[in-house]
Amino acid sequence: MISPPDILYHATSERRVEKAVARGALEVRGGRPVYLSRHEGQAWQVAHRQADLPIVLYVDVSRARRDGCDFERNAKGLWQTTAVPLRHVLNLRTGFAEQISAGGIPMVLGPRGPELALIRVQRRSGITWEVAKGKLEAGESPMAAAVREVCEEMGCALDLKISRPLGYIRYGFHTPDGSPRLKTLHMYLMDTPERRTDFAPSTREGVLEVGWFTPDEAARAVTHRSLRPLMRQVRDLIHEMHPPPDPSRS
Repeated sequence: MISPPDILYHATSERRVEKAVARGALEVRGGRPVYLSRHEGQAWQVAHRQADLPIVLYVDVSRARRDGCDFERNAKGLWQTTAVPLRHVLNLRTGFAEQISAGGIPMVLGPRGPELALIRVQRRSGITWEVAKGKLEAGESPMAAAVREVCEEMGCALDLKISRPLGYIRYGFHTPDGSPRLKTLHMYLMDTPERRTDFAPSTREGVLEVGWFTPDEAARAVTHRSLRPLMRQVRDLIHEMHPPPDPSRS
C-alpha cells in the first residue's frame, strides 16, 4: 500500500475557504470527497480555473493521519479524503509561515566503496541520525546554504562539490511556541575527495557526532519519516553510479 506524502495540496477559492472556516473542517457537501494533489503546481492550475480568487491549501497529511483521517489514491492519481480538520491545514492557521532550508549528503569513494556522512542529533523527541541541513540566510541560494550548513554542523571545512540536486522535501512542523510551519528542504548529493574524521560537531545545534555509512547503512540509519524516501533514492542512485561488487564473481 502506497502512503501519501507528508504534504498534499488542495485547490480551492476564497469563498470556499470562508465556508471551511465556518465549519471548522475542509470538506465538500453532498458526500463528495476532498481531492488533493501531491504537486503544488497542479493544484494552482486547478485553482485558477475557478471564478473566485484562487487559493491552494497546504494539508499536513502526517498529522492528519495520526488524528484519524484516511487518505486514498484514486484512479487519476489524486489523493482524496472525506474531511480534514482545519488544525491540519497549515496556511489557515494563525502564525503560519514557510521556512526554506537546504542540506547535503557528502559522499567519498573510500576503501569500502562509496560512503556517506550523516550527523547524529539530539532532538526533543530523542537522538536520531539525520542529514546536515539548515535555514537559508538573507540573499543566500539553496546550493550555497547547503554547503555552508554541512560544514558548520559537522564542524569541518570539507572540500565539497555538489554533484547532484536531489529535489526538495516538504513537511509540516511547529515551532517551540506552537506556530505552524511548512518546511521546504532543498537537498544535494556532494562529492568530497577525502574521508575526513577530524570533525568538531556543532553542539549548539544539537549535533553529537558525524559518521560515515555505506549507502545501504545510511538508508537504514535515517529514520525521519520525511527523509526515508530521500535516503532510498540516494542509495539507489549511488548503486547505479557505483555498482556494488557481485559476490557470485568473487
